Amino acid sequence: MDFPIKRAMHFDFHTMPGIYDFNREWDAAVFADMLKKSNITYINLVAQCNIGFSYYPTKKGVPYPGMKGDMFGDALHECHKRGIGVTGYISAGLSHEQALRHTEWLRVDKEGHIIHGDRTANFFRTMCFNTGYKDYLLDVIREVCAYPIDGLFLDSMAPMPCYCPHCTNDMLSLGIDLADDVAVTSFSYQKILEIADEVKKIAGADRYLVFNGIPYYDVKDIIKHIEIECLPAGIWGYDTFAKTAAYARNIKKDVVYMTGRFQRCWGDFGGYRTIEAIENDMFDAVQNGFNISVGDHLHPAGLPEKDILNDIGGIYAKMAEYEKWTKGTAYTPEIGVIVTLGAPDADSALLGDSLSGLARMMGELKYQFDILDARDLTQDYTRFKCIILADDFKMSAAVLEKLREYINNGGKVLSTGLAGLNEAETDFALAGQDFEYGGKDTSNSSYFIFRKVPKGSADMRYSVYSEGIIMKARREEYVFADHVKPYFDRKWDGRHGYFYTPPEKKTGTHAAAVSGNAAHISFRIFKAYYLYAMREHKRLVAQILERFIPKKRIYTEKLGSYARVTVTENEKYSLVHCKVTYPEVRGKAGIIEEHAVQPQGSVAGLYGQYRSVSVVPEEKRLTPVYEEGYTKVILPEFKGYLMLRFEK
Repeated sequence: MDFPIKRAMHFDFHTMPGIYDFNREWDAAVFADMLKKSNITYINLVAQCNIGFSYYPTKKGVPYPGMKGDMFGDALHECHKRGIGVTGYISAGLSHEQALRHTEWLRVDKEGHIIHGDRTANFFRTMCFNTGYKDYLLDVIREVCAYPIDGLFLDSMAPMPCYCPHCTNDMLSLGIDLADDVAVTSFSYQKILEIADEVKKIAGADRYLVFNGIPYYDVKDIIKHIEIECLPAGIWGYDTFAKTAAYARNIKKDVVYMTGRFQRCWGDFGGYRTIEAIENDMFDAVQNGFNISVGDHLHPAGLPEKDILNDIGGIYAKMAEYEKWTKGTAYTPEIGVIVTLGAPDADSALLGDSLSGLARMMGELKYQFDILDARDLTQDYTRFKCIILADDFKMSAAVLEKLREYINNGGKVLSTGLAGLNEAETDFALAGQDFEYGGKDTSNSSYFIFRKVPKGSADMRYSVYSEGIIMKARREEYVFADHVKPYFDRKWDGRHGYFYTPPEKKTGTHAAAVSGNAAHISFRIFKAYYLYAMREHKRLVAQILERFIPKKRIYTEKLGSYARVTVTENEKYSLVHCKVTYPEVRGKAGIIEEHAVQPQGSVAGLYGQYRSVSVVPEEKRLTPVYEEGYTKVILPEFKGYLMLRFEK
């Protein structure tokens, strides 16, 4: 691979039939010149789109009507001439032209339908990988791989159950119960994984591979990198990237953040999130030690929007300056979060509310964290000062054994909600959890009250918003917060709807407690924080983490909860990334219209003693002060983002 994926663009090109002036302005050389001028070094370019059209002279597929020459091949050639790498994109799970020609290749749902959902969207008709479509797809892949491409991006490979005659006959011959939804989905998923293995053989060992839709963990042995697809302004939201990043970096060292210029979703030709919003995503990538790719959509009649490419070129010029320092650095976590994932819906936990709330909370509190797949028993838990088991985490026997060893060697564990219980959910699982389990909290209106009220908080009873369990610490000195019951739950009794459910009294049970190296918060605090973002939930977690990690890695003053501060490092130096730009919710979208400005006088620091601190890439020296175990510096005024280099 001669082309590292950095300063990249992903070009969608899904072209409906009936574009009368298709490729009117297209010129592969001009296209490549535009990319080069915009400091772009790598692209994903469509060879076959999800409508089912090919953009090269295919012998197996359907070329777009009226296409002249070899659009894909010419662009590949011109990009390579200018030192730009190219991954060939093929929509694998969607191919509407083939679906119209071969209805026998379509996925059939449980009700026997081949057309379902929103017919003006993409996935109203999907392909079954257990039919002749598989052979067709592999033939197309062979055609595209005959070009000197640098990688292959297979899209829309989301695992979905299929009840077509081919799948039904095969499942019955294997003794699979067609009424078992999990078994049917697993069968269909296995067919997708088989294709991934075939693709690896066709593509060879040296090319990049992306199987978009297959969970990262299940293809980790046949891919070289991960591309995180996230359009934060639309349906993904700005909380999605942080948690997915924390998970992905434990599977592959090389990760790319694929954001997009779109305001709403893919295919939003007229949507542009602003240059500041895209730049914010660049900073998010750099803060995590990742490279960046920006999604765009080529117009079927011609070339990319010039002003968008010019804006991206200006941003990438800045990124190129940072690369001198970021190359070879890695994110350094102090907290590990273990999640239970399982194929084929392995990414569903990453999309859940609990991890969104946790990621947001850790970012606001300035803790470095990673998310670990519970299936990966090779992970070294001892590299973390604390491990979090969040809300609904279910502990396997293998993970329990590793956690017992971890906690016996001095590691700290914080569990919340139903996490921390044994597999049967009859008691706490870990030695050191000196708490009595009283069953699930069946209330829908519980409260808690701090034993030690945080500075700046009111001394009052706070709603939990998402109940978990009833627990009681065996010693009073363990207790951080008491459980408070309401007069009654929110319910209907035939006469009244009980909407007003004020707190009544303490119950003698507890909402949060710490015993030795183990802590538990009785309710689903991370889910509640994502849904309602109540500050006191964060402060309760902070009280426990301050007990477990008295000297966290990052020190800040006057950098509020809006700021994200992270550390990446190599053997020679540490980089502290300070980002103060943040989205504002406007209607249903998160909007970044301008960068926030952080005034002079805020403070950032790292635990440990460093001899010099400077702003990079400007190489402007700051005056460090060593106190309380931290090397601290007063920050200058900065706009949006600031990178500091700490050298020992």
